[in-house]
Amino acid sequence: MKRYTMNMTLAVAALTLTAGTISAQTMKAEIPFAFRVGKQVMQPGAYHVNILPSSSGAQIVRLANRDAKQSVLLVPSARFDVPRAWTSEARPKLRFACSEGPCTLNSMWMGEGSALQFHSQRGKNGEPRIAEITLRPERAAD
Repeated sequence: MKRYTMNMTLAVAALTLTAGTISAQTMKAEIPFAFRVGKQVMQPGAYHVNILPSSSGAQIVRLANRDAKQSVLLVPSARFDVPRAWTSEARPKLRFACSEGPCTLNSMWMGEGSALQFHSQRGKNGEPRIAEITLRPERAAD
């Protein structure tokens, strides 16, 4: 019985790792403007975006600009239904809120499941302008 329990535990662990690896697809985005993530200002450039699996079940998003050697980890503040415009295009998106200063990463959708929202500050002059960047799957040569 102990052997059976151990084998089942190992099988579940292997499936969990495999599922985490499959869902951790890396996407790429060309962001042509500086933007803010929390208190950090990220420079324009090519960014690699992926969701890292965590043992707690929370999703952690990693944005990395390899050329600038700059990366940041984000924990979404909420999930929301994907806007119809995004699902009709069937293209993953990053959405930025732009007002005074650099734009702020506001939300993202990786092409399946719910969209993720990040904490962002509102500008003093009302509703911000919205900028959307389309994500694309990263090729092995990127």
